[in-house]
Amino acid sequence: LMLPGMNGYRVCKAIRDAEVWTPILMLTAKSGEFDEVEGLDTGADDYLVKPVSSAVLIARVRALLRRPRRRVDWPTIAGIRLDPLHRRCLVEGSYVALTSRETEVLGYLLDHPDETIPRGQLLEAVWGPDFVGDPNIVEVYISHLRRKLDEPFGRTALETVRGEGYRLRSLVDQP
Repeated sequence: LMLPGMNGYRVCKAIRDAEVWTPILMLTAKSGEFDEVEGLDTGADDYLVKPVSSAVLIARVRALLRRPRRRVDWPTIAGIRLDPLHRRCLVEGSYVALTSRETEVLGYLLDHPDETIPRGQLLEAVWGPDFVGDPNIVEVYISHLRRKLDEPFGRTALETVRGEGYRLRSLVDQP
């Protein structure tokens, strides 16, 4: 964070302002709570205070690399085109507002069209490997997305594959 010319917070913010979504891990000697909050708020994905063991550093890097990559240019699948920067998607010509988490869930499903994604895989990809809470949160967000993306358009793009997971179908049934 203590770089000559421009501090690490400004570097991180400039990277995010340029819409570059490469994972950023801040490794610093600055251990204050304010420093960590500022680092994360300017766009860092993780923040570690030195000294840190190489095992922890490697584990944190692996965790960052497991996360789905943010994309700016999304293909249209099942009549859905994601606009993650504005937290919305275009569905059959109509914009639909999304929450941040809905955007992440939909982005992951769009990255895997026609694939059945197990609940645990979706949970880890979107909420992270350290998520502590009710795993049924996945069902809650799938339900939210169905209400926004399927029901208003009289179609079924998001489906539950019983006992296996969820699938975004590229070919959609419509009445």
